[in-house]
Amino acid sequence: VPHYDLARRSDQPATMAEDNQDKGGSMTVPKAKFIEDVEAYMEGKEVEPTLNALQSLFQQYKQIEQGLQQNRIRLGNKLPEIKRALDTVKLLCDKATTGEELDMHFELTDSVYAKAKVKDAESVYLWLGANVMLEYPLEEARQLLETNHLNCKNNLATNQSDLAFVKDNITITEVSIARVYNWDVKKRKEEATAKGGK
Repeated sequence: VPHYDLARRSDQPATMAEDNQDKGGSMTVPKAKFIEDVEAYMEGKEVEPTLNALQSLFQQYKQIEQGLQQNRIRLGNKLPEIKRALDTVKLLCDKATTGEELDMHFELTDSVYAKAKVKDAESVYLWLGANVMLEYPLEEARQLLETNHLNCKNNLATNQSDLAFVKDNITITEVSIARVYNWDVKKRKEEATAKGGK
């Protein structure tokens, strides 16, 4: 039976928190606000600290985006592993009481497989991660793998919507930085023109 790394237990939540419409999307990250009126937004504020705060927010969004992309790759690699393990366990469940002998190939280590004849299997061993392997009765292993397969698919879907949310916020923050910077340049020119006219 191919081993499957169950690094995420079936009872663990998806990649991000539940949907929170007030914060925008399913993430626990604050939604970036588009600066409609830069003049009103900058009233009573210094330009440098405002730009620094926006740059800091931009960097936070970029870090979150990178983490989500890495998580997407990890989940994308894990999904076919779970499916292979689930298919094998289902096959063993179907043949468990027939007395039929199955020729199986199982992975010993990366790219090293062994051949075995399996008859009336009652249990399988699944990797739990951190070099821990546990024996499960066939039906329990099937239920566990089905739950984890569903969770992995759900986590991938959540990850996709979270990435879209973060990318939107990155764009909004970039536009805000540009608008504040341009407003400051325009204001300085106007002030220089006003001083030059006197």
